[in-house]
Amino acid sequence: MTADRRAGLSLVEVLMAILILGIGISSLVMAASRCLAVVRKAKNFEIARRLLGEIELTEPLIPGEIEAGEESGNCESPYRDWRWTRTVEEDETDEESGLFKITMRVYWSEKGRETFEEVITYLYSPEDKGGGTVVSR
Repeated sequence: MTADRRAGLSLVEVLMAILILGIGISSLVMAASRCLAVVRKAKNFEIARRLLGEIELTEPLIPGEIEAGEESGNCESPYRDWRWTRTVEEDETDEESGLFKITMRVYWSEKGRETFEEVITYLYSPEDKGGGTVVSR
């Protein structure tokens, strides 16, 4: 063998290098797309938390006037495809206790699947039976 014949790469070596490069690049693309999906999901949950706070401010529950039931609505622009629900349940152990369980949910669609963020709070709002003022914290 002369030095001139061994100077280049064989076809098999070139194909193996291309195969290894292809596997590496496809792995990087998959990892990047998963990272972007996590960022998008975190952004949606952040928006949901902010919308939950806005709903609490725009649709407040007034102590002393709380009744068990459910209400819902749609969010305003730019989140028109988002919706919310609020369920108020009275304490089942004692109807006169004045303890309410409030479940707030914000729903959105992600890749054709509905997802939601939920916040559960408890509110103590006893009925005023003596004619005085009701204090709630």
